[in-house]
Amino acid sequence: MEKKLIGYLFLLSFVFVNTADAQFKDLKKLNPLGGGDKQESQESAVDIDTAQANLIAAVSDALVDVLTAQAMIAEAQGNGELAATLKNTSSAITGGDGSSEDIQGAVTLSEEAREVMDSVVEEKGELDDDAKALYAKALVPYVKAVAKTAKLSEPISDFMNSAQNSLKSIRNPMEIRKLKSTLDTGLFVGKNVPKLIVSLGKSSVGLITFAKKNGLDTSEVKAAREMGDGDDLEM
Repeated sequence: MEKKLIGYLFLLSFVFVNTADAQFKDLKKLNPLGGGDKQESQESAVDIDTAQANLIAAVSDALVDVLTAQAMIAEAQGNGELAATLKNTSSAITGGDGSSEDIQGAVTLSEEAREVMDSVVEEKGELDDDAKALYAKALVPYVKAVAKTAKLSEPISDFMNSAQNSLKSIRNPMEIRKLKSTLDTGLFVGKNVPKLIVSLGKSSVGLITFAKKNGLDTSEVKAAREMGDGDDLEM
């Protein structure tokens, strides 16, 4: 049941990645000529700015949870340096206060951390008692965080559609370049976060299997997944 649910999430995320990538490629192809209506472009920019702000807020909120859970797992795996970096990065974007560089850095770091953690799992090492306690504590927050990132699919898709429509409504090439520049963070999110959603979902399978091999109880993990985001789960 657990693998079926994770597999379903992975499939949905994979389909979404292809859709988001296609939208991103469409944006790169835009190269309209001519003047354009200044008022129309200004109105479009206001709308897309709002969409981007909403998207970044949602992504920041999810990334805080992901990075925090990854820090716990890194600590359990004996990687204190990575755990500290994840914690610091999480703190930098908590409350939506992170800069564009912070958000982009958080997405990149999360994927890099995922790769490191997966490599440890693939080695199939045994955890000592202290590490087991930390690992067990990290699993439920991690599953909840993965579920939370999956919910970003819709706002990312909405933003990419809005960005594409806004750019298509502008005829002046200079205005297009200007708008693309202001949408840099949103477009980065639209291109990279769907891939992160897929990799996190896939990684969770290995982490749970690793936990079982180390004799850890994963019943709460199953409960958290069945509850979706697991907000009502007692931690």
